[in-house]
Amino acid sequence: MKGFFSSVLVAVLLSAASLAQAAVVDNLYRSEMLVPEQLAQPTDVQLSEALQEVLIKVSGRSQVAGNARISEALQAPATYLQGFSYESTQTPVAAGDGREVLGLRLQLAFDEQAVSRLLNEAGLSLAGAGRPGVLVWLVAEGPQRPRDFVAAESEIVAELQMLAQSRALPVLLPLLDLDDQQAVSPGDIWGGFEEPVTLASDRYRADAVLVGRLQHMDSGAWNTRWQLFYRGSDQHFSPAGSLGAQLNTVVDAVADRLLGGKAVVENTYVEDGIVLEISKLNSIDDYLQLLDYMRELQPVEKVLPAQMEGDRVTLRVKVQGGVPALLEAIRLNPRIQSDSVLPSTQAAGPLYYRWQ
Repeated sequence: MKGFFSSVLVAVLLSAASLAQAAVVDNLYRSEMLVPEQLAQPTDVQLSEALQEVLIKVSGRSQVAGNARISEALQAPATYLQGFSYESTQTPVAAGDGREVLGLRLQLAFDEQAVSRLLNEAGLSLAGAGRPGVLVWLVAEGPQRPRDFVAAESEIVAELQMLAQSRALPVLLPLLDLDDQQAVSPGDIWGGFEEPVTLASDRYRADAVLVGRLQHMDSGAWNTRWQLFYRGSDQHFSPAGSLGAQLNTVVDAVADRLLGGKAVVENTYVEDGIVLEISKLNSIDDYLQLLDYMRELQPVEKVLPAQMEGDRVTLRVKVQGGVPALLEAIRLNPRIQSDSVLPSTQAAGPLYYRWQ
């Protein structure tokens, strides 16, 4: 149960904050790729590809390479490289001579200040680490399958998550438990009925909702239709090409819409605030109840999920009155129990608690 909880909670952490908050993503300035051999220095082609991926993530724009200053920088990518390393894998890749070898994972880190300065020189804003989370409802039908929700373990979902990760776009999948299935049906989603989708989505507190309708044709081709709900408006997509190409088109369009125009949820509160580490969270409901509890404490202005490991969640909390006010609010409504000797009331944390 805990393994399932951990895998699902990672996604929930990215997008279960309230509509006034953003999810925090990391590794914005890192890229990795599979390569057939280890070199003393990555090639310019590898560096350029990795730098472009980083620039897309940091700027929130899929077409960032079309900017003249960015295009120039991609010709000399080593300038922005901070470091690199190799890691063995069991994944086969093609070598230059046509042989198949076990690939190496090339991990590249780029200088944050240099990349940020480059984007400023190009006249492009940074999307920031605080990003809207997207709840994705998927329904598919085909010759050999009746119309139904797409399972979380399907290849379609895996591809969608990989593409979203490449854009640093937080994606959340519905649990599809009894509550979800009572609130919305595959037919509701297929028919474009917005009210049940909205009601079913409310429990996840996502900033945006993406609905996908995927039809597998007798010919083997895919016909997909998509609808994005964000900030009171909706946008429709009908991409073309293979299923992989259609998924890529949609993820790029959604990421560009949410990130590329500085549409990201306002979140200047990332490194400030009181840090709380809460343990003993054994289910999704525990986590959602914790967020509700923290938001309802009178002095709390903002709650930002920051990290999850096992049954432990790290939150950053902005509080009127600082640590003393937070400790007093918790004392009056003790849904969390101190897990250690509390620091001085002048400290900024971390404060260790357990859920009860």
